[in-house]
Amino acid sequence: MAFEQDASLPSVLPSDQGASASDPLPLASVPAPSPARFIRHPPRNGTSKPVLSDPSAPATTNSTTITNNNHHDLTTLDMTDSIPRSDTFSNSSEDAGDGAENIESQSLLLLEKHSSSHSISPKPSISSTSTLVGPSSHNPIPATQVFARNTLPLHLPKLDAYLASLPKPPFSGEKTYPKPRMFPPMDKLANSNQSLEDMEMNSKIPPFWRNRKTLLGAAVSLFMGLTGSSAIATYYSLQGVVNTVQVFALILSTFVPVTGEDLANEWRTLFLGTIPNVLALNFASTLTQSLIFLVIFMIIASGLLYYFRQRARHCDRYNRLEGLQERSKGKHWRIVVVTFLLTVIYLPMSIMAIHVLVWSDDLWVVPNPYVNATSFPPVVTPLGPTSEYRDPLDFCWTTTMRKDEINYAPVLIILSAIVVGMLSITFPIMLRRVIKHSVPRVDRFTESGRPRTKADMDVEYHRVLARDQNPFVFLYSGFRRGWGTYESTYLFAKLSTLVIVAVIDPDNCLFRSASRTVTPIVRQVLLLVCTFGFFLAQCFLGPFLDPTNNAGEWVSRMNYLSTSLVALLVALDVPGTDILNSYVLYVIYIVTYGLTFYFTIINLSPIRRLVKRITRRIDFSIDVFSPRLAISYLSPHVKRRIWQESITTLILTSPECKIPPTQTMTFAQALDFEFPPYLLGFAGSPAERHVENLKILREIGSFEYRKAATLISGPDFARYRRVEAEIQNHFIGPDSYWKDPDDTVVPGFSGSFGNAWFIPFPPTVVMRYDNGKLAVLRNLRKLEEYVAQNSSRQIQRKREVRMALRALEGQTVRWPYNHISSIGAQYLCCCFRQRYNANRSVHYDTCVLRIKRNGYLTWDKTQLGSGFQVQLNYDRKVVLDGDLIGLTEDFELTPPLAHFLALNEDMIFSRLGKLEALISSYRRHHQVECHRKTQVLSYQFLPNVYDHPRSTTRLARSAFEFERDLRVRQLLVGSDEIFESAYARLSAVSTTETATWWYIFWDDLWRRNHDTISNLRLHEVDFNPYYPTSIAYTPLPRTILESFLIQRGLLSTPSKRGDFFHRGFLNKLYLRLNETAFRGSSKVLLFHLGDDKSELDMDGVDLEIQMEGLSSMLGTGGGTDHDDSSIIVRPEYKWEGVLTDTLQHHRWRRKNFFSKLGAWFGITPLWRAGAISPGVAIDVRLENGRYILLDDVHS
Repeated sequence: MAFEQDASLPSVLPSDQGASASDPLPLASVPAPSPARFIRHPPRNGTSKPVLSDPSAPATTNSTTITNNNHHDLTTLDMTDSIPRSDTFSNSSEDAGDGAENIESQSLLLLEKHSSSHSISPKPSISSTSTLVGPSSHNPIPATQVFARNTLPLHLPKLDAYLASLPKPPFSGEKTYPKPRMFPPMDKLANSNQSLEDMEMNSKIPPFWRNRKTLLGAAVSLFMGLTGSSAIATYYSLQGVVNTVQVFALILSTFVPVTGEDLANEWRTLFLGTIPNVLALNFASTLTQSLIFLVIFMIIASGLLYYFRQRARHCDRYNRLEGLQERSKGKHWRIVVVTFLLTVIYLPMSIMAIHVLVWSDDLWVVPNPYVNATSFPPVVTPLGPTSEYRDPLDFCWTTTMRKDEINYAPVLIILSAIVVGMLSITFPIMLRRVIKHSVPRVDRFTESGRPRTKADMDVEYHRVLARDQNPFVFLYSGFRRGWGTYESTYLFAKLSTLVIVAVIDPDNCLFRSASRTVTPIVRQVLLLVCTFGFFLAQCFLGPFLDPTNNAGEWVSRMNYLSTSLVALLVALDVPGTDILNSYVLYVIYIVTYGLTFYFTIINLSPIRRLVKRITRRIDFSIDVFSPRLAISYLSPHVKRRIWQESITTLILTSPECKIPPTQTMTFAQALDFEFPPYLLGFAGSPAERHVENLKILREIGSFEYRKAATLISGPDFARYRRVEAEIQNHFIGPDSYWKDPDDTVVPGFSGSFGNAWFIPFPPTVVMRYDNGKLAVLRNLRKLEEYVAQNSSRQIQRKREVRMALRALEGQTVRWPYNHISSIGAQYLCCCFRQRYNANRSVHYDTCVLRIKRNGYLTWDKTQLGSGFQVQLNYDRKVVLDGDLIGLTEDFELTPPLAHFLALNEDMIFSRLGKLEALISSYRRHHQVECHRKTQVLSYQFLPNVYDHPRSTTRLARSAFEFERDLRVRQLLVGSDEIFESAYARLSAVSTTETATWWYIFWDDLWRRNHDTISNLRLHEVDFNPYYPTSIAYTPLPRTILESFLIQRGLLSTPSKRGDFFHRGFLNKLYLRLNETAFRGSSKVLLFHLGDDKSELDMDGVDLEIQMEGLSSMLGTGGGTDHDDSSIIVRPEYKWEGVLTDTLQHHRWRRKNFFSKLGAWFGITPLWRAGAISPGVAIDVRLENGRYILLDDVHS
């Protein structure tokens, strides 16, 4: 039920006599200034101490005083004039004539600069109040007490009167039965059961139970945990290989039993005997069977590794694929399965191969003579005649004790060495490279074009990983940004502990002669040192993405460390060995594995929501209570949440403009943002172009975007078009040339030819040189120079040489050659050189010309990638480079090269025409696609519509001026109701900073908590800002808000533990609201930092925080991404911590080790980072069962 329908709230809710829907929508006027006046607060008692101020500040002589931007100026200056406001929303802009478009663009740029400066620096019109006072007659109340759940209410009558006087939005009086209608087009978004991000990416995140990334990642972690345990490592044996095969045969035999067999007994044997022994890999079996299966497993592992090496080269999402070619589609299940299998078998196969190299006792062809031996070395009776049998102790690296039988040990050793070299050492290195080239990047800017902070980048990385479709995502999805390659390091770390266990063992041929008492002690000491090092690394690095995963890994490392310590104590034979080896180990296993199970389930989405309900936690995605929150006119938050969200929703939900269901949103991107992104496989919909524009904005930022938009539509438009047409028609693709005139010497460059492609916006030529280096041309001057260089006759002649050689690629060409090779006996002289006694000459008339490339670009099944290393293949062993035909690095037409081309002239002419036609079709395809993109939706759409809130009249004019596609024109002209409602919503919440903050508060509260707080969903029309009846548009006095929440079951009197809303939370809400209304005046609430007597407003506290070297900008500016149903784990925002810190002496404390305890156990997604403030106290007094301002007491 909408709140205006409540009979209990008649004084606040708009009447039915307000503006009707048929009335023309009035334009929002310039927001009225706040009733606040900025004055200096005199001390309440005693004589004030000198005020900290900037001695260089200029003296003010008139009545209007503007404060400077000095962060250390803690005085509050008198402000008697209102701050000038932008007139973007004013009525005068409608009558400005044809020239108003440019004026509005300039005003919007100024507004963007004002918003940006507001979000990264203190408000220019406001200084904080900081007055040092003497002893005071009152005691301020700690903020933690004022904001406690069972606290007393904060009474602010002046704020209530101010809130009651605010104008009501024109749409709040509209009533529709039986249920209010959502603002268009948000109703279409709600009916689609998708989020805007789902629509932008044209895909949904699958649930965890069918998410390949989640399932495979968990399986890899499980197998590595089991197979990498040092406790299991002692049970690795070669005989267990054959029994792993036997278990599957036994399972199959139980499904298809032989007649008369006891099926129940088969299953009993399987579960109670076979499976436990297979897990321990400790079956008794013949050596021959074990070796046969070991060889088979090693061959399979080598085959898997070869396939992985071949396929992984094509998974480099940034560096390998050149140009604007589409990436291969599909799930890539083969490479996924192969990678998973290699990761799973890595540790067992590596350790088994090492067992062969050290020839452990399970390979000995005689019983272990050192067990229970009474002498050292042991005395063993001969096996038979010495002419037929080896010495009884000569059993190392042999598969038989008989001298007349073949010893297969060398074969096994060679095969094991290959496995160790290729799998144990090479695979982690290859895996690291693959992961490094697969980890996704995070866009540097938001969809508002504002730069992201490091913490914002970390949060965005979570979102990017959730939608990553790379086949290797399961390998790095569990690690935080910058630590994606940790999986490969983790493999090495696990292997090192197992190698210690396998190698330093008295029961192998390396250490069989060592002391059987000292060797286990040395092994356990090394193992303890190794596990302790890994434990410290986990403590200080914390590479996992979520704190719960880091805590789980910490417990796992603690398990390894404690078991290693117990094993060392047992090896030292300390008193109580039986207790250590039984009860202590049981306790360790129960605690560690129990915690591991807890950390596994606590990270599941349903469990996280359950914990949030139990703890009654209300989440926010921004630092909503911070005074640095960007709420000045026009706030990037409200523009993002109302206007820009409506525009994006309109395009993505329009049947004519939306993205086709089968379209994959894939972009050509640079690894380090060297060039802008480009949408691949464009299907022709305006929604694709809008998403591409947003992607470009997120990568280059608003400033570069506007500069590029000015280039393609400003004074240099004709000049740019000529250059663009020349490049796209003639100078993209292979055999392009660029030598930067500003660079005299380029280290490592061996030529200036390569493969080039053109990105239309921002206009950019990207050149991948033949040697693999990259050059990016952005400004118009360099683009013109690029055209001039490629148009010169000298470069064209060199390009003709390259084209002629391309025409001969893969063909048998004529070029006689005498190959002379040395033959005969060889010997080594004192200089270790090989000498031969004869030469052999072989004459060849023809060879096959091949071109070796570094890059990869295919068009019509023809390879056009960068790289041009000519090879002449005369024979399998006779392969020569291009020097033989006189080919130089700069492709000059030398006499030998001219002769070579003349010999093969007929073949060149027969194939050159087809090759030129193929390259021309490649250029024409991309030229047509770029032109089509511009025609479907212009690049000016973002600055003119998406980022420029205005009336429908001006939008229609912009549509016909810049947009050519009929679908877009009809959408903009025919969506008057949508633009009017979005404009009215934005105008309503931008009238005052109080209205702006109130909207941001309730909008963020709804977005982040509606899936957890059931009563929010039950009364959706009263809270969801998509409805005109939402509370977000009408700031309410406290008493009315309390009645409103009580009626909807969200607040109880007295407070109950199950309430999400309570008095302390409302105290915090209205304290911040009071600051927005009366900032700088005597009506604000004043604070004390710690036990300091200085009175500070919220801006003053914020400046004090900054002087401690701690930024309070985190989470306060830059706009907000569309919608996350719950916040992502992150450090606490500064004011989230300050308002909850316990009051201490005036000193800052460092965070302690347990500051992340709640995040580790999954109780809260937040943790404290940086220094802890001394807490704040508030200047309020308790009177008549409520807190009131001190000024109210005196009055």
